[in-house]
Amino acid sequence: MAGSLASILDECLDALNQGERLEDCLARYPGQVEDLRTLLLLARRLSLTPRHQPRPAVQNAGWQRFLARAEDMRLGGKPRPSINIGWKRPLAIAAALVLVAVAAGGGTVYASQGVLPDSPLYRVKLASEDVRLWFTFDDAGKAELLLDQSRERTDEVMELLYDGKPIPGNVLSSLRSRNARAVRILEDRPEEGALLQRAHEQSAAQESLLLGLWGDLSQSAHDEYAEAVATLHNAQLRTDDVPGAVMPEDLAAGVINITGSAQETVEGVWLIGGVEVRLDASTLGDVNLQTGQAVDVVAARGANGRLLALTVAATDRHEPQQQYVVSGALEEVSNDEVVIAGQRIAITENTLLKLRLQRGQAVEIKVEEISGEAVAFSVEGPKTGPQKAAPPLLVYEGVIEGTVSTGEVINEWVVGGQRFLVTPGTEIDARAAALANNVRARVEAAIDKDELVARRVVVLAADPSQDATEDGGTDGDGTEEDVIREDGVVSVEGVFEAGDGERWTISGVEVDAPLDVETPEVGSLVTLVGRRKGDLLVTEKLLATFRPSGRGLAQVRGIIGKIEEDGTLQVGSARVELGVESVVRGRPQTGSRVFIWGSLNDSDALQALYVNVLDPKPLVPESGSED
Repeated sequence: MAGSLASILDECLDALNQGERLEDCLARYPGQVEDLRTLLLLARRLSLTPRHQPRPAVQNAGWQRFLARAEDMRLGGKPRPSINIGWKRPLAIAAALVLVAVAAGGGTVYASQGVLPDSPLYRVKLASEDVRLWFTFDDAGKAELLLDQSRERTDEVMELLYDGKPIPGNVLSSLRSRNARAVRILEDRPEEGALLQRAHEQSAAQESLLLGLWGDLSQSAHDEYAEAVATLHNAQLRTDDVPGAVMPEDLAAGVINITGSAQETVEGVWLIGGVEVRLDASTLGDVNLQTGQAVDVVAARGANGRLLALTVAATDRHEPQQQYVVSGALEEVSNDEVVIAGQRIAITENTLLKLRLQRGQAVEIKVEEISGEAVAFSVEGPKTGPQKAAPPLLVYEGVIEGTVSTGEVINEWVVGGQRFLVTPGTEIDARAAALANNVRARVEAAIDKDELVARRVVVLAADPSQDATEDGGTDGDGTEEDVIREDGVVSVEGVFEAGDGERWTISGVEVDAPLDVETPEVGSLVTLVGRRKGDLLVTEKLLATFRPSGRGLAQVRGIIGKIEEDGTLQVGSARVELGVESVVRGRPQTGSRVFIWGSLNDSDALQALYVNVLDPKPLVPESGSED
């Protein structure tokens, strides 16, 4: 079988690269010795072929001879003899070896067709694709084949993500080159409208995929990533006859995702949620911005720290967003849906799966409502490996201290005295207020290699005098929000990991244990307020603790779309029941952002344990109301 042969070849080549003798490897597969010997020698020869750059004049002359021979073959003439092959590139040599292998009945090329970019046989696969291109003489057919091969690269990236493997540079380089070649062919052929449209749509989909994968790249793939994203972005501009181009150096430090209000400073430069972003002819989307307009921006970050908007999407404040996030352990898994936190969520061919789904696995799912159905946009798991538990989520709220920098690949921000790393994967939500020093913010983070890495930063409303508790929030004594909003006070939501009567560890952060309080059970949800004193957070008030049920904890994050008569909150398609033991911070209102910790009850419904309403005034006004 081809699949088993490819697997055996991969295993043997890896063993040979680590110093094992060929005969020792062959001895493990006595039934396939002869086939394996030929294929291993051929594949290893290809993988060891040195790179060589011929002189341009000689290379051009050789290429002209190749085209002349191809023209002869197409017209039925005899090929002209040539014996000088010393100039040929390694790729041409690889293609010749591929043809020899096919003619000899070998299985290398056939076996290589299902391999991934981390396989030693991947060069054979790419070489076989180039052979097909060389013998495709119709330009439209060649462009279509290049787009097919580019789509194959997308499938390979998805498969690597599914297996939890980093994305290497070779697949990005191949995706870029095939896409660019197809667009170059089609630019001069406006009659190929369907292929031009396909090239545009495929480039847009591939760019959208890659923009979310910076954290999934291998360490050596950043340059290829920048070139691939720039090429895909420019392909959309070129197929629409739009002037402008993004350069790879514009993406040297990755990307950044910002949601916020737009304010123009000088022509072509805007503050998006307080972050300076440049818009020019290469920016795609809703580029005719208005001051005060709410927008989602994905920006490229250059080596100099400057941000260039790649895409801009305006958001309508009068329409609730249909995307929300659910986190927790998978309760059921099938080919077309999963169940998490009591919610059934469809898995489609367009879902970005960054892991192999298994029951009981901790994941975060971004969900979109499509025709009334909850559909997974993406599914992510911990970066710590498939066999390790996900690090518990820490939610930390305090005042931003010092300069807020977005110029580096990895930036350090201090919120409420706690240091966080802000990466290209960090989402910045500045819809309620601009990102700036001395503004209150909420950080959702997790420990990664002993560092607290921010998954998202939410800037909170700047005017605490309008807080929701004044309107009757269920905070108990009615003064809790005043305490939390005091200067120097931070609030923490997280999972109790260890501790005693003096020190607790909450989702990786050490805190001074509150007085006269029983130590919680490991795995309990803990919410508290305190003040930083040096490296320690001193607890001033324990807000609530919740013992974990056998079903574990789940989180729901999004905008409240509906509040039912019994108080049940609807966030997207997720329904969250409020019980007598539920603690609600702030006043739930339709259109307000909310973060909910919950657990399944005996009726398999998600019941809220702790509800944090983030907005004193709804971000999305109810229909018919004023901003």
